[in-house]
Amino acid sequence: MTSWKGLDTSRAPHFIGYDQAERMVAALMDRAASWRPDAVVAIVRGGLVPGTMAAAMLALPLFMVGWERARGRVVWYGEKPQGRVLVVDDCCATGATMRAVLGDLAASGCATLSLTIVHDPETTGLVPDLSHPMTEYFRLPWERGEATPAARAHRAQGEAADRAHEAPFVGLDLDGVFLPDILRAEYDADLADALARRQDLAPFARLPDFSPARAVVITGRPESDEAMTRDWLARHGHGGLAVQMRPVGVSTDLDSVARYKAAAATHWGCTHFVESEAEQAIRIAVHAPHLVVSWWCAEEARHFVVGAAVQR
Repeated sequence: MTSWKGLDTSRAPHFIGYDQAERMVAALMDRAASWRPDAVVAIVRGGLVPGTMAAAMLALPLFMVGWERARGRVVWYGEKPQGRVLVVDDCCATGATMRAVLGDLAASGCATLSLTIVHDPETTGLVPDLSHPMTEYFRLPWERGEATPAARAHRAQGEAADRAHEAPFVGLDLDGVFLPDILRAEYDADLADALARRQDLAPFARLPDFSPARAVVITGRPESDEAMTRDWLARHGHGGLAVQMRPVGVSTDLDSVARYKAAAATHWGCTHFVESEAEQAIRIAVHAPHLVVSWWCAEEARHFVVGAAVQR
């Protein structure tokens, strides 16, 4: 079997947002409606959003079902439908979940039609009746945690996805989030003095909420500053944090740094990114729409979530 495409840490996913997901579901509704289903079944968890969309578009009752992979059994949450049933999941990567649910419904006498937003024809053993093929590595907004370091390590062993490993993993800017930023003009005027003063700065009293075990500092500071940076973090109680420095060759202009941070966050498996510079936060959101990006206002100690798109 082809290995899970999310194991490639250099590959940014094709992100399918809520709006696009709704349009992709809507594009399948004519054929779903012509089949005249009596009910819609959403497969928990991933199928809940597209299942709700389909049920609303068709004005049909919605039922919920789950697949307990460890026990190899189908579990119904509430009543089980009868008649002609449209079965909805978000995707078919291997087809195992959809096959199990379709088999359970067929055993109880239901006619079924299967629908997913996407399926990967290179990996699935079941092609849904209604779906959009996609061989790119894709990600949906309710599955952001599928590529965290813990989830990737689990999947690398050949295991199926497991929500126990999908807790948020946060990328954090350093200057402006942990401590006050030194202005570029000050570095240009006297680099040695600016670096010394930066090392003496105290951290902000309030920081973003994060778990040190599920976070990485991704800073625009150059690799040459790594020892100083790690020393400062250790002195202020953050020595256990992973740190990613800006590599040699990455320019210091806003867009180059934003691209580097977006790529680094993708490589680390971040679900969220906290940036202290507003324009850079917008640019990171453009380069990595699969991340929940927020601009951190240190003065108010709060996030402003950023969504962005750009005309290429």
